[in-house]
Amino acid sequence: MFTGQLPSEHGVHAYQRDFGVVDRKETFLGKLPKYQALGASANVWAGSSFGFDELFDSFSDVSPDQRFPKGIDVARFGQDTEGTGLSRQLAFLQSAIAHDYPLKSLANGTAVQLDRVFQKLPVPKPFDDGASLLERELLTQIKSSSEPFFGFVNFMDAHGPVHHARGYDRSLHDAPLSWTARTVDLHDRVEAGDEQTLTWYRELYGTAIDYLDRRVVGFVDQIKQATNKPTTVIVTGDHGNDLALTEENHWGHTVSRLTEALLHVPLVVLNAPGEHNMKRTEIVSHLSLPELLIGLADEGIPDISGKTVRAERIGNSGSPGRLESGDVPPEENMMLRALYDENEKYVWNHQGNEAVYRLDPDRPCWETKTPTKVDIEQVEAAFGTNIETAAKQTRSIDSIQIDDGTADRLRELGYLWLCLVYLLYLWMTQIALKLLVAM
Repeated sequence: MFTGQLPSEHGVHAYQRDFGVVDRKETFLGKLPKYQALGASANVWAGSSFGFDELFDSFSDVSPDQRFPKGIDVARFGQDTEGTGLSRQLAFLQSAIAHDYPLKSLANGTAVQLDRVFQKLPVPKPFDDGASLLERELLTQIKSSSEPFFGFVNFMDAHGPVHHARGYDRSLHDAPLSWTARTVDLHDRVEAGDEQTLTWYRELYGTAIDYLDRRVVGFVDQIKQATNKPTTVIVTGDHGNDLALTEENHWGHTVSRLTEALLHVPLVVLNAPGEHNMKRTEIVSHLSLPELLIGLADEGIPDISGKTVRAERIGNSGSPGRLESGDVPPEENMMLRALYDENEKYVWNHQGNEAVYRLDPDRPCWETKTPTKVDIEQVEAAFGTNIETAAKQTRSIDSIQIDDGTADRLRELGYLWLCLVYLLYLWMTQIALKLLVAM
C-alpha cells in the first residue's frame, strides 16, 4: 500500500514484522514532502509496537484497553501490577488519580470492566471495537495540524472474533444475542459441517461491515467539515476472509493462501478532483496505490488499470512463536505468488505446487480450480526473481519481542491463539477488483 512493492521487496512479512525496515522516503510519502502524515490504528500489528508509527508525523494507537490514548493502558497496567481482585482495583484507582490524565485513565478502566461484563451477558456490547475512537483521534490530529495532510485510519471492527455490539443492525442477522464467536472453534465447525454456526458468523461478520460502512460515511462528512480544502478519501481493505463458501471450503485468513476471498477488497475513491461519477470493474492492484495517491495529491486521477496484476504472500501470519518453533505445518506456511490474466489466476508456491483458477467478474470472491497447468518459469518472469530464492532469503527468522500488554491485546483478537492471527498490512499485496471514483 505504501511502497508499491511486494513483501519480498519491501521486507515486511511473516518472518520480519517490524516496519522499521521501511524508510518513509521510499514510500509515496517521500514524494509528498509538503504533506503532514497523520495516523490512527486499532490494529496492533500496524501500530507503534511494530514500528508502523515511524512512517507518520503524528500517530495514535487505539484499543479497547486504552480508549483514551493519553490515559493509562489498562492491559499494560495489569501486566505490571501484582495482586488480584480488590487490591489490584485499588492500585489502579490510585495510579489513575495520580496520572497526568486522571479522568481519561479512569474512563479507560471503566470501559474495560464494562466490556468484560457485557461479554458474558446476552446483550450487545455498549462500545464498538474502536471505530468511534479512531474517528475522534484522527479528527483531533487534523484539527491540530496544517493542510495539506495525508491521514491513515485502520479500522478493526469487522475483525474476528465477531460479536454483538451497540449500533449493529439486527435485521441483518439471525444470530442469538447469547452467541459469540469468542467461544467457538470455527475450524472445528467447518469440519463438522455446522452450517447454523457458520451462517451466524457470516451474517454477524456482514453486519459488522455494514456498521463500518455507515461509520465511514459519517466520518467522511466530518472530515469535510474539519478541513478548509477539498479532501479526497480512499476506502479500501488490506484483506478479506475465507468463509467456507467455495468448493475448497477454506476458513479464516492465516494459512498461506491467495484465494479470491482474501485478495478481493473494495477500492472506493470519494471526492476525487474534478467532475467524476464512474465505476471501473477491471482488476487493479494495491501495488498501484502509491501512483494513485500521488496523482490525486496533484489534483489528477491517474489511470492505474491495464497493468500486470501480481500478488505475493510470505509465510503463515499466525503466532511468531509457532513460526520460530517450527510448529506450523509446511502446507500452511508457504511462500506463494499469483498472477492474473483476464479471467484466470495462476497460483504457485516455493515448493513447486501450482494451480490455475477460473474467475467470474460478476461473482466477487468466487473461483474454481481448473485442470490447466502453470508454466512456473514463464509466469515468474512477471516478478523478476525466482520464488525459491526469495523464499530462502526471507525465511531467516528474527525473534520478535512482544511486551505483555501487546500480547494480551493480540490474544483478545485471536492473534496468539493456535491458528487465528490478523494479516499484517503489506504482508500480501491485495487485489482490488472494483475501482469506484465518485464525488
